[in-house]
Amino acid sequence: MPDGDRLDAVRAAHGLAAEWLLEAQALITGEFRAPLTGVTAGTENAAWDELHVLGCLSLAIDPMDDGPDPAVRRNDRLARLLTDPIEVTFTSATGEAPRIERLSLDEIVAAARERRATIRRLVDAYRAAVRFVEADLDRLRKEVADPRHRAGAADRGATAPDAPAVRLAGLEQEAAADPVGCARPGPWRDALDGLADDLAPVPRAPAPAPGDPDRRTSGERRLCSSVKRLRELAAEAAREGLGDGGDPVAALDVDGLLARAASPGAPAGSAAELETALDRAAAQVDTARRRLRGRCHLELGGRLEAYRQRAADEGRAEHPDLEQSYREARDRLRPDRFAVTAASRAVRAYQQAVNEVTR
Repeated sequence: MPDGDRLDAVRAAHGLAAEWLLEAQALITGEFRAPLTGVTAGTENAAWDELHVLGCLSLAIDPMDDGPDPAVRRNDRLARLLTDPIEVTFTSATGEAPRIERLSLDEIVAAARERRATIRRLVDAYRAAVRFVEADLDRLRKEVADPRHRAGAADRGATAPDAPAVRLAGLEQEAAADPVGCARPGPWRDALDGLADDLAPVPRAPAPAPGDPDRRTSGERRLCSSVKRLRELAAEAAREGLGDGGDPVAALDVDGLLARAASPGAPAGSAAELETALDRAAAQVDTARRRLRGRCHLELGGRLEAYRQRAADEGRAEHPDLEQSYREARDRLRPDRFAVTAASRAVRAYQQAVNEVTR
């Protein structure tokens, strides 16, 4: 390639890298808000690390130099840019020794493009997490403000009328500091679901009439319903190849408690204690169901991102068919609308699309 054409190519490549650098920096500074903790802090740090590498790549192909003796240094730099490979110095903010690699101009542009794409994915993940968490909190704010739900919380043993509001404020503080972590299955979402359950009005079952074949208490009904939903979710997960395929109810030992509740010879004085035990067991079953649902969500999300990385490694991540299929799968994995079967099918469709495009 003639020197003039080569320099034009270098200038064009540097123009792209510099544009991507400014765009990425604006994304990071415009979205992340300090102070952040947990998973979100890690996401922010990862974005800044990617931006630093992008800056090193851009600097390596910058044809200008404003240092001492600029004319001599500029001529030296231009001479080094006329041929491949080009020396790229990756510095570190942690005090480690610089790392030097020799890359062709095309490799530098490809690496810069990938860094830009990674930063956009990190920022998009942060934005999505903020939206998901805020949507959950908005629903809970309405429930906390509803007197009927506050009455439900009191029925479940809340000792102060503002207890739900205090719990909600704590959840809001955690979400503001770590929205990415709160959008994932874990303690925050368990606490959110627990507050929602406590706010739900407690149905008062009518006393069974003499001879009524179904004389179960409200505690028995709730536990039976919770067990049924957990087993249905476990079966659904097993059909989609998720989880360990075992019976999650077996480890909870609820059958003995239900048998005790059904026994007509139970002492009358223990009725309140038995009802409390039934409610406690139902809460444990509900927690097990949320955790199983969370594991399915994490497993499907991991499969999706693994195939996304495979497409990126092949340089096909932004293929129109793949991009559309990926967005559909991500939409199915949104925590506020996640359903195991639908999400699994969407992820499987993306896997098949990647296999077709990269074949």
